[in-house]
Formats: sequence, structure tokens, C-alpha cells
Amino acid sequence: MPTLIAPQATPRVVHPAHNILGEGPLWDDTEQALYWVDIKGHQLQCLASGNVRQWSFDEEITSVHRHAKGGFIVTLRHAIARLQLPDGTLEKWLTPEPELPGNRFNDAVVDTSGNLWCGTMDDAEGHTSGSLYRVRPDGDCQRQDSGYIVTNGPVLSPQGDWLYHTDTLERLIYRFAVDEHGNLSDREPFIRIPEDQGCPDGMTTDREGNLWVCQFGGWRISIFDSQGQLREEIPMPVANITSCTFGGPDLSTLYITTARKGLDDAALAAQPDAGALFAIDTQAQGMLAGTFGA
Repeated sequence: MPTLIAPQATPRVVHPAHNILGEGPLWDDTEQALYWVDIKGHQLQCLASGNVRQWSFDEEITSVHRHAKGGFIVTLRHAIARLQLPDGTLEKWLTPEPELPGNRFNDAVVDTSGNLWCGTMDDAEGHTSGSLYRVRPDGDCQRQDSGYIVTNGPVLSPQGDWLYHTDTLERLIYRFAVDEHGNLSDREPFIRIPEDQGCPDGMTTDREGNLWVCQFGGWRISIFDSQGQLREEIPMPVANITSCTFGGPDLSTLYITTARKGLDDAALAAQPDAGALFAIDTQAQGMLAGTFGA
């Protein structure tokens, strides 16, 4: 089986962001730009043509995707909102969990039908109050699954017939069947990460259906085939690997976010690139990100 990583390729720092909790990378093909968030730093960042722009907010911004009517759809601490750039204007739209003030949104993905799949979590990481939601462009917001402390990494297979969703603290990735109406069924445990390899965090799929899983506290990204079998691992120079996505002109560069969260002074001294945005050249190819409402 051919390797998925380009020969002699190693992860390189493309921006020393020093993010507290870098997350949610989005490749914008129109701009040829990489957007990502620092959840705990309340920032959205964008790398384009070697330059980085930043926008700061009064609360957590946890994911970002293009909106078909212009601007972006984003998840904040408690709300789903419309974001306009470059001015950074937010228009809050939906608040699915007003009864759970200790929860916040975390990761999200947009499917090929233009729906947003987004997860909530207990911000204190102690209660199983997190859920997975499907949000349609008309505002229909339906809870699809629940019982998570930390939800993570919703991604879809290339054909859109499977959705993968992570229970991070249980170190378990579930697989759901997705029907033609965007409904989930047949939830099954798909991949369990060993205890000594950290916890599964954000992830992405390539065009072959391989699943690229970032491991918080695990110093690696693991690549699994569509049957859940481990194919390869990418060793990383920092411990807390949070999420990844394919980008670049041919969608073969894997961009990787990382975090300083949870590292003490000694660990930070040993990992000077913790919180940086990394990239590695691959021999795989990703897919264009979905647009909400498209």
C-alpha cells in the first residue's frame, strides 16, 4: 500500500501562532487562504500569501465555514452566528442550549447539502452534557446525538454516506450512516485510541476515504483507512495536536493546528512550537470544504 506522506516530508511551522487552543482549520479555495481559530484566545486567524490577519472577539469562536449568502457561519460559546469580514461583525442567529450555560460549542463541519453539523461540550470537561446538532439553512436545528463530555471532529466520508464523530475523553470515534435526507442511524464504535496515545481530537478525510485523526496529548496524527485500520502515523514535535485539513492549490498540503492548553512551564520550554500552525506535504488529496446554505 503506497505511503500517504510525501517522501522525506516532515511537519513544518508555517506560523508560530502560540495559540492557547488552536482549532478548526478551514481552507478557503476562493481566497487560497487558511482560516483557523484560537478558541481560548477568542481569535480568528487567516494565513494568505504568507501574511496573517487576526480578529479578536469578546467570547470563544470555535469554528468557521463559508456562508452561501456571503461571509461566514461560525459557532461561538453559546450561539451560531453570521460573521462578516474584514470588519468582524457578528450577527447571532441560533442558541440551541439556553438551559446549559456551562456548555459551549466546539467543532463543526458543513456537508455537501449545505447543512452545519456542530457539537457542544461541557467547558469544565466534567459532565456528559454535550450533543451533536444538525443545522439546516432554514434554521431547523435538531439534536442528533448526546451524552458527550467533549464532542469533536465531525467529518464526512467523500460520498457523504458516513459521518464520523468523536467522544474525545472516551478516546472513541463513532461512525453513523447518513441517509439522503441527512438523518443519522446505525451509530457504531469505529476507532478507539489507545490510552498511551492521547485523545482523538479534530480530524479530516481525504478523497480515498482515509480518516486523518489528530491526537491531543499523543504527539501524532494517525491515518486510518475506511475500514478503521491504521495505515500510517505522522509524528509531531508537539504534544497537543488539535485538528487538520487539506489545503493548497491541489489540496495535498495538510494544515495542522496545535495547542498550548494544559502544558506547564517545563513542557512549554521543551515544546517551543506548541500552539503553532503546522503543515506537511502529502501524497493524498482532500476535498473542498462545504458552504453553508449552498
